[in-house]
Amino acid sequence: MAMYPEPADPSRFFTQAELETFERDGVICARGLLDLPTVEHLRTALEDAIESLAVLGKGLNRANDGFHGDIFVWKLHDAFRDLALFSSLPALAQQVIGTQTIRFFYEQFFVKRAGCPIDTPWHQDIPFWPVTGSQIASFWITLDPVTRESSGLEFVRGSHRWSERYKAITPGHDPYMMDTDLPPSPNFAERRDENDVVGWDMEPGDVLLFGPVVCHGSAGNASNATDRRALAFRYCGPDVRYAPRHATMPLLWDHGLEAGDSLSGPLFPQVWPRVIEEEIARRMEGPEPPSDAQLGSFLKHVAESGFGPGAKKLSGLQ
Repeated sequence: MAMYPEPADPSRFFTQAELETFERDGVICARGLLDLPTVEHLRTALEDAIESLAVLGKGLNRANDGFHGDIFVWKLHDAFRDLALFSSLPALAQQVIGTQTIRFFYEQFFVKRAGCPIDTPWHQDIPFWPVTGSQIASFWITLDPVTRESSGLEFVRGSHRWSERYKAITPGHDPYMMDTDLPPSPNFAERRDENDVVGWDMEPGDVLLFGPVVCHGSAGNASNATDRRALAFRYCGPDVRYAPRHATMPLLWDHGLEAGDSLSGPLFPQVWPRVIEEEIARRMEGPEPPSDAQLGSFLKHVAESGFGPGAKKLSGLQ
């Protein structure tokens, strides 16, 4: 039997006041949640990942504008894998979600180099995802000092209680993701006083915790000196179920789930109270590229949909 590390103990847990604020506002900024050696390790890993982007990262990449992004990087890069599976984040997710078991949903990174003009349009996360459920916690980790000027995220406090759902709009305004009947989100940055918009200056090691429905967005990076490198790691409880539908985040690895199934298996492994050997054994052997069948099906769908230049860019990637 293979022996894998137990999830690490957090350097600190969320305070009761933080949890109460999260319940009330839908978001908190937790200071010093990650230690600086972990942050430095992730800086190196992130730059390595940018140099070897997978297919979706190549499609999202806008290097001429200083923007890089990718998802499911943990399948290919060990530093992301180890943070997802064996760090203190699973224990912190369990504290927030409160269920007996916690699964890793997925992670992504968003890099806006100094001077990057690309904004993150106001949005909710849940319309992007082929899932239903509410037991989802996102940890937004900054690797650089962040201010509003350098594209710090802002949130509408209390919007996690709204019934409205808005169109999924990516930083590149990907037409594939926008092909739904949902309305676009208002630009809440233009309505700060009316909507209680909040954001924080952050230092490396600080983490934003937020749920799947709270509205958030950010401007481009107007700083001429500071990159904004950020990662989001997302965890879920058992009420989160697979709900495939059009215009959501593609799943390019085989998962074996049917509509209505709780997330499980090698794409959504259990991380609390411990990992399940069978779910991560293949990934522990080495990088796990996307499934040829899943990738081919997705690229064919994008190409046939004819969603403008973004589709052409993606359809040529193999």
